[in-house]
Amino acid sequence: MEIPTLEEAEVERFYAFGFAHYGSGHLHEAADVFRVLCTRRPLESKFWFALGATLQEAMSYQDALHSWAMAALLKRDDPYPHFHAAECCLSLQKVKDAAKALREAENRVTEGHPLLDKIIVLRQQWHL
Repeated sequence: MEIPTLEEAEVERFYAFGFAHYGSGHLHEAADVFRVLCTRRPLESKFWFALGATLQEAMSYQDALHSWAMAALLKRDDPYPHFHAAECCLSLQKVKDAAKALREAENRVTEGHPLLDKIIVLRQQWHL
């Protein structure tokens, strides 16, 4: 059975629907929406980013790590997936993995980048 394709307008409405659930705290419903989008459009990093953020907010840290990994693969220069992966690793007490993820995030930021201060704070808090 072939799955019908979604038109761009349908994808954007579905994406907005997922964020409405996310914004209202219905994280499981939002994750379901973003999972569908990731499945239907696996090469679009914004869907993986949305799924990662939702799963992390729902404290499903291990599952969120998979989404952050996909987002990092699709947007290699973006430090945010690595930073959020580090947060998940710290929540899971995987300190060595967190340090590695923070290094990857740090390698992708330039002087004055808004994420740089957050990286420094995490390093200091966790003695990384």
